[in-house]
Amino acid sequence: MANQDLLKLTISEIAPKIRSGEVSPVELTEAALAHADRLQPTLNSFITILRDQAMDQAREQAAALARGEYLGPLQGIPIGIKDNIATGGIRTTVGTKVLSDNVPEEDAEVVRRCKEAGAIILGKENLEEFAAGATSNNPHYGPVHNPWGLEHIPGGSSGGGGANVATGVTFASLGTDLGGSVRLPGTFCGVVGLKQTYGRVSQRGLLVTSFNGDHIGPMTRSVSDSALVLQALAGYDPLDPSTVPVPVPDYSAALARNLQGMKMGIPSNYFFEMVDSEVEAAVRLAIEALQELGVETREVSLPSMEYSGALRFAGMADSVVTHEPYIQAKREDYGPDTLYRTLAGQFILGRDYSKALKVQRMIQEEHARVLQEVDFLVTPTAPVPAPRIDAKYINLDGEEHRVRGPGSGIISRFTSPENATGLPAITVPCGFSEAGLPIGVQFIGRAFDESTLFRVAQGYEAVSPSRGHWPAVANQG
Repeated sequence: MANQDLLKLTISEIAPKIRSGEVSPVELTEAALAHADRLQPTLNSFITILRDQAMDQAREQAAALARGEYLGPLQGIPIGIKDNIATGGIRTTVGTKVLSDNVPEEDAEVVRRCKEAGAIILGKENLEEFAAGATSNNPHYGPVHNPWGLEHIPGGSSGGGGANVATGVTFASLGTDLGGSVRLPGTFCGVVGLKQTYGRVSQRGLLVTSFNGDHIGPMTRSVSDSALVLQALAGYDPLDPSTVPVPVPDYSAALARNLQGMKMGIPSNYFFEMVDSEVEAAVRLAIEALQELGVETREVSLPSMEYSGALRFAGMADSVVTHEPYIQAKREDYGPDTLYRTLAGQFILGRDYSKALKVQRMIQEEHARVLQEVDFLVTPTAPVPAPRIDAKYINLDGEEHRVRGPGSGIISRFTSPENATGLPAITVPCGFSEAGLPIGVQFIGRAFDESTLFRVAQGYEAVSPSRGHWPAVANQG
């Protein structure tokens, strides 16, 4: 098998080849680095490629395997790390000029766990400045390009990771999700993006984060791979008080089970409003496919979602506290969009913040109620296919919506509320627009029940019209 063909395998497919010695971590990492070099001028998906470090890690894992030391399915697998997740001794910029020389002293907990599992860190991936936006149009390091349409955004803020996974540069990438920043690159790049339950995975070492609702989660090419990566990441961290000491199940055990008798909730409001017709049609077909697999459907109501826009006030207030010292020291180094978001937060009153928290609680309680009646909810992941990089507005039903800056938020309309709930949510490819851009369907589950999401997501993945498709740029070289 040619090296470039190896890169198109999933982790589940190539891990047995690495364990048996058929494929060497050195061979695989060399192929991934060569592919990264070919595509970097096209995708701009990395801020830093770690050639020497990656090869050193690959040789270490090859030697360990030769000694009979098998660490698990991530051993020898090249992955990417979003550049707002700390890597000890390696520059971590958070996508901003403000932190261009920032070198953390130690790895984030998730990076430590990936290394412990034998994964190879290929590089630090490009993102929206300060991870604050849905486009990955970075003003300092340049925009990330969508591999399915190079003039389109890959989604943000973890755009570099989505582009790399979609093209076979990495087998998985760790992103962060505060308003959909793993799930949006998932849907726009045609890969699987997971936001696990808040408290399931340590956030220690996540830089310039929110104090409420940020998650570190994987982007992968298959649902089974998502389960494997979460298995490595999940678990209580005594140094991170946000993590919850609950048992971590065997996520792979939930896979390959039939869906007969499962109950699916279809929201009657909000999630199918203000949505592109092509997106709605693809998601409705996904619902029909699930019904054919034996899933029962129920209509559910989430009336408090009408007020979900208020949740943005809490995020804006958070940003003021996070950014205040940086603005005082290096205001001139900020990009205009990030600076706008941050400065506006100064005018959020305590009353407004408290009302936002009230809305958050109302939405949480409604989700908890309906998820007593059904096993999971199904929604579009994003209301539109990926907009163009140069787009300032999106037209939906004759109305113009801003992509960036004041009044933006349309792209993350269906993802950001689930950060407020803290519930697990996963996006799976479910088709393409007429322009050939990927569309994703989102499944939302009960707290700490990622196993159910993996079960339904893999069941649907097997019949998805997206299955087996690759962007043409993945064959470059």
